[in-house]
Amino acid sequence: MAKPSTSLLKRRLDIAEIVRKNGEIKVDDLAEMLAVSGVTIRNDLNYLEQQGYLKRSFGGAIYTAQQGASAAPPREQSVGVDKELETEMARQVAALIDEGETVFLGAGAILRKVIPFLTGFSDLSLLINDLAHVPFAKEFLTGETVLLGGVLSSEGNLVEGDLALTALRHYRPSRALIVVDHIAEDGKLSVRNAASASLMSEAVTQSEQVIAVVANRPVYGEKRYAVGELAQISGIITPQVVAAEYHSRFLNVGLTNSYTNNECLTWLNTALQKAK
Repeated sequence: MAKPSTSLLKRRLDIAEIVRKNGEIKVDDLAEMLAVSGVTIRNDLNYLEQQGYLKRSFGGAIYTAQQGASAAPPREQSVGVDKELETEMARQVAALIDEGETVFLGAGAILRKVIPFLTGFSDLSLLINDLAHVPFAKEFLTGETVLLGGVLSSEGNLVEGDLALTALRHYRPSRALIVVDHIAEDGKLSVRNAASASLMSEAVTQSEQVIAVVANRPVYGEKRYAVGELAQISGIITPQVVAAEYHSRFLNVGLTNSYTNNECLTWLNTALQKAK
């Protein structure tokens, strides 16, 4: 008997996790999230029901705890993002950038991986506050790269503070690229680092459009700092499992799935997208 393909197994694991997280979900929603047909989803649900992961319901599925599992829900743990998935998210972010833009590129490894995908842009201005971005910008970009002035962070890898905020206001980016840690039920975007939150909040305010990466499911109980509202975001990039966490919140503010490669998804708010 032929073994199921890796992509098939991964999709079924993703479905099991999505159903577990939501408690109940419809076939149509799963089909949209995973970019496959309703027939495919129904076949997957039948298989997962046979394995005891869920129960089929009319038009969808309901989560059932497997025999022997603890009745108490486990505390959510942050999901590590593998390197290939980071690269794919970076590629999807870069696909939303246009020639001639002034782009604020937030801190961190995922956004740093966006830089090589911008090699073909000759008229692009990049605003950065992460010192680790500098060698990548020097190697791959021919346009202007601006390191925002400011105070060196305690870790020694970022510039922040009032000077960085002033520089950001001066350049008024056409687009900001940020990574957020959590999206609350009311749509509030937040991060764990207070110093970073100040600059990110200013970037959201000053930029014409904002692209956010949400790479991990949240760890609940952490202190977080607000950077903006989901309704301000023109595009979001998420892995599939993270999309399950926030699916209804995305739809509530007009974000719709515009692209997926079965690893992660791009969500766009067409009302906030400039006509090209």
